[in-house]
Amino acid sequence: MATALIVGGDQIDGIKQVLGNYGITRINHWSGRKVGDGKKVIPHDTQLIVLVTDWISHNFMQKIKQSAAKNKVRIVYTPNGPAALQSRLERMGRMHPEKSAEAACRKTFTFISRSCLMRWLALLKTAVYRFIQHPT
Repeated sequence: MATALIVGGDQIDGIKQVLGNYGITRINHWSGRKVGDGKKVIPHDTQLIVLVTDWISHNFMQKIKQSAAKNKVRIVYTPNGPAALQSRLERMGRMHPEKSAEAACRKTFTFISRSCLMRWLALLKTAVYRFIQHPT
């Protein structure tokens, strides 16, 4: 079960949906504006931190960054919105399974069969799931 921490933002349903597409099932959220948020400790099972940069202070962002580095947790910096998060996750090399499998097949083969695409999808979904479960 993969866990993510979203720091910042109020309307995070779209961000939760994007993370769910990557197999992240547990999501914690800190608004970053409450007085006690600066003293919170990143949960030990957190594998990814999403920093919504439009909604948190620079000092709070630095605290999260230092704590994440100490715990070896990946951080994705994104302004508010699921589309921005999706593009940043794609740039991190964690592309959406359907998009990356299709692109890989098109680059590799001039003629693509449906079975090729389905095999790539299955392999890619397994790889993304393993990456989320055991990041290197």
